[in-house]
Amino acid sequence: MRVSPNNFTFTFLFKSCQSYDDFETGRVLHAHVVKFGFGGHVFVQNTVLDFYSKCSEDVSSALKVFEEMSERDVVSWNSMICAYMNHGEIKLAIELFKSMEERNAVSWNLVISGLAKRGDMESARLLFEEMITWNAVTKNARLGLDNEVAWNAMISGYMRNCDVKNARLICDQMPVKSVVSCTAMISGYAKVGDVGEMKRLFYSMPVKNIITWNAMIAGFVQNHKFDQALDVFHRMLMFGEYKPDETTLLSVLSACSHLGAHEQGKWIKSYIQKRDVEISTILGNALIDMLAKCGDLESAMSMFNQMRKKCIITWTSMVAGLAFNGQCKEALALFDEMCMERIQPDDVIFIAVLSACTHGGLVEEGKRVFSQMVKQFNIVPRIEHYGCMIDLLSRVGKLEEAYMLIKSMSMRPNAVIWATLLGFCKLYGQREMLEVMKK
Repeated sequence: MRVSPNNFTFTFLFKSCQSYDDFETGRVLHAHVVKFGFGGHVFVQNTVLDFYSKCSEDVSSALKVFEEMSERDVVSWNSMICAYMNHGEIKLAIELFKSMEERNAVSWNLVISGLAKRGDMESARLLFEEMITWNAVTKNARLGLDNEVAWNAMISGYMRNCDVKNARLICDQMPVKSVVSCTAMISGYAKVGDVGEMKRLFYSMPVKNIITWNAMIAGFVQNHKFDQALDVFHRMLMFGEYKPDETTLLSVLSACSHLGAHEQGKWIKSYIQKRDVEISTILGNALIDMLAKCGDLESAMSMFNQMRKKCIITWTSMVAGLAFNGQCKEALALFDEMCMERIQPDDVIFIAVLSACTHGGLVEEGKRVFSQMVKQFNIVPRIEHYGCMIDLLSRVGKLEEAYMLIKSMSMRPNAVIWATLLGFCKLYGQREMLEVMKK
C-alpha cells in the first residue's frame, strides 16, 4: 500500500536536511515537491524557501523560489529577507523590507538584528525608531514597545561597539527590562571595564538566569578581578537555583589559574567528577592549564592522558605547564611526541617550547626547534619567537650569534629584545658588542 506525502511530510524532511546542511538532498526533495503537486502550496513553498535561504551558497536559489511563488504570505517575505541577510545582501534585504505591504514583529527583528550584528548601528537605529512610530500608527504593541527582540538587538549591537552611552539610553527607555537586556548590559560593561556599573546592575536584578551568572563571573575574570569571580561563583552555588554549566566552569577555572588557587581548583575538579559533568576538550584544556599553573603537574598529566580527544591547545597547555614548573626537558619531549603523532603544530606551541628551552638553558635544542618551525612547518617567526631565541642565546654568552639573529629579523626589533641583549652584554662585560650596537 503506497501512502502519498502531505505538506507536513516535506516540512519535516526539509528541516532534517537543514540540520545536516545537506543541500543536495534538499534539491532532490524540491523536485519531489513539484512532482507531488505542492508547487503552489504556500506552506510547503515557505519551507523550501527557508531551506535555500539557510543552506545555499548564494541567494539565487531562494530568490528563484520566491519569484515563482503564486501566493506569498508574510512568512515568505521574511524568509527572503533572511536569505538576503544571511548572504550579506543588506541593501536588497532593506529594499525588500520597505516594499512589504504587511509586516510583523519578525520582519522588523530580522532587519534590525541583522544591521546591529554587522555594526551598522546608525541604520539599525533609524529602523528601530521607525518601528516605534509604526507601533503608534498601527497600535500593535508587538511591533513596538513589547518587541523585546528588537530592543535587545539594539542594546547588544551598541555594546559590541563599546557604545555604552547609547546602549544605556535604549535600556533606560525599555518599558520592561528583561533578563536578556540586563545580561547584555552586564557583558557590555565588562567589555569596557566598568566593573562598578556591572556590579550595580547585577545585584539590582530581581531575576537572573544561568547566562546572567556566567556573564558576571566572566566579566570579573575579563577585568582581572579573580577573587570576586570566585565569590560570585560561590553565591551562585549557595542560591542553588542554577547549576554551573561548562561556560561557568571555564571562567572559574581561569580565575583559579590566575590566582594559583590550587584548593579551589581541586574542589572544582572534584565537583565536575561528582556531578558527572562531561569533560569536553575545551573543559579538559582548562583543567590542565589550571592544575599545571597551580603546580599540580601529576594531576595535570593524568588529565592530559585521560583525554580521548586532544587538540593543539591540549598539547600546548601541557607543554607550557611543564615548562612553567621547570620541567623543561619533559616539555620538549612531549612536543617531540606530538610531532611524531603527526599533529600539526602552530605558532603558539612553538612559543611554549622555545620558552622551555630558554628556562632550561637548552641551547642546541632551542636552535633545532626554531629551525624546525621555519623550515619544516613553514611558520613565520613572530616577535615572541625571536625574543625567546635572543634570551636563550644571550643567557649562555652567545651574544654575537644573538646579535646576528636580531639583524636577520624580518621585522623591527622591539625594546625588549634590545634590552635583553644589552643587559647580557653588560653582565658579560662585552664592551665591544655594546659599541657595535650603538652603531
